[in-house]
Amino acid sequence: MSPQIERCKDPLISATGSIEERAKWRLDELAPEILVEIFSHCPIAFPRIDLLAPPLTLAVVCKTWYHLVMNTPSLWSSFEIVLEGTSSSPSEQDEIQRKLSLWLRRSRQKPLSIRIIQETVSQDSLDMRAMELIEILLPHASRWQYFDFRGPTGGLAPFQEDINKPHLRSLKSISLQVHERSRNQHFDLSRFNIPWSQLSILDLRFSHQNVNSLDKCYEILSETKNLESCILNAECIFTPSLHTGELKLPSINSLKLIIQGNDPVEDATSKFLEFLHRLCLPRLRAFTLEWLVNTTKDGNESQWRTSHTQLVNFLHSSGNSLQHLELAYLPLLDHEIIRCLDGLSGLKSFGLKFALADQLSDPITDTLLQHLSLNPSTRGFWRGQRKLCCPGLKSLKLQCSGDSLSQTELLHLLGTRVDRGLKEFELFTLKSMSRGFRDRIAIWKGEGLDFKASELTIR
Repeated sequence: MSPQIERCKDPLISATGSIEERAKWRLDELAPEILVEIFSHCPIAFPRIDLLAPPLTLAVVCKTWYHLVMNTPSLWSSFEIVLEGTSSSPSEQDEIQRKLSLWLRRSRQKPLSIRIIQETVSQDSLDMRAMELIEILLPHASRWQYFDFRGPTGGLAPFQEDINKPHLRSLKSISLQVHERSRNQHFDLSRFNIPWSQLSILDLRFSHQNVNSLDKCYEILSETKNLESCILNAECIFTPSLHTGELKLPSINSLKLIIQGNDPVEDATSKFLEFLHRLCLPRLRAFTLEWLVNTTKDGNESQWRTSHTQLVNFLHSSGNSLQHLELAYLPLLDHEIIRCLDGLSGLKSFGLKFALADQLSDPITDTLLQHLSLNPSTRGFWRGQRKLCCPGLKSLKLQCSGDSLSQTELLHLLGTRVDRGLKEFELFTLKSMSRGFRDRIAIWKGEGLDFKASELTIR
């Protein structure tokens, strides 16, 4: 170390120590109310009760902080429990239950935000862990404000008993992503006693025989007039004669529908679009549609051709508010996608997903890319035959086989969009990308844009 640096080191250390002491002194001098407000911004939204993280770490800093943390119920009113593996030892489960009871006691009477996750479920043994936690939480059901459960049907078994029917008077948000160990497990949603009218957030995703029909989804939505965000998966069964008139949801701004089924007797396409046609969503800003119906290909596409206008009309009815759109696995052609986009001048984010292996009917073509291009020299533009498509687009995400598009055309599209505010681009394809394409994406990424391009390699 040079003498000059050595001479500067001691004053620097002294100054640093002085700053740290001054900062600590000032923090200690803050009013308790201000400290509590600062503490409230430290934990993540759902701190895991079994990890050393805020609020626990705040409590061990000093005696003053310990008393503040222990006497601030709001710091203990939001938590997450993750059940890992297919089982836990009795001592591990006892410890989780003890910590859960401790957090509930410290939260006092504050509204609760709860998340329970059990992704891995044993097929051979009866896993009671989630159910035991729900039984501890049930006496506090009147305090549940946000409830998020991702696990097996059996975990919600206490709700199937009338004696345990909860009173969810504080509930504003509910998310149930439920799967079964076997197809014989049934979950009766009506026994949950959900106060639909007071919900602002709803996420219902079930597997196997517990999937709701579109008829059931319509019934649920008709009771959720205050809903702002909604995710539903549904089997494509809809009876138009049972649901006459328009269903208006004045507050909803985000809707995701996952439509699934296996060759329904009634045509899936027409039934779904009949359902969609009945929805009136004047404030819709984000719409995602995933089409997971296993219908026969030819029949599915021909039916879609005749009904596509209903999808276009639905999207255009929200044209003044819609900013985010994602369409996945729909049997669309390129010109049908263009029809959807042409009425959405305010769109900021657009995503398309199609099967990587579907090389014959991949709708992401040069025709579509040219339409998305903002190059004013595009043929027909100067003659007033073509308006700019989605001029304010900030994000574009594509998944496809890649066989129907030219990488040169895609680069041209991106080049015209970057100068007009495109900040995010993702491409996932089965087709390999040229060196020139990768290099150009890397240059844009180096300029601070969130650009990604990847391919699936099959060996």
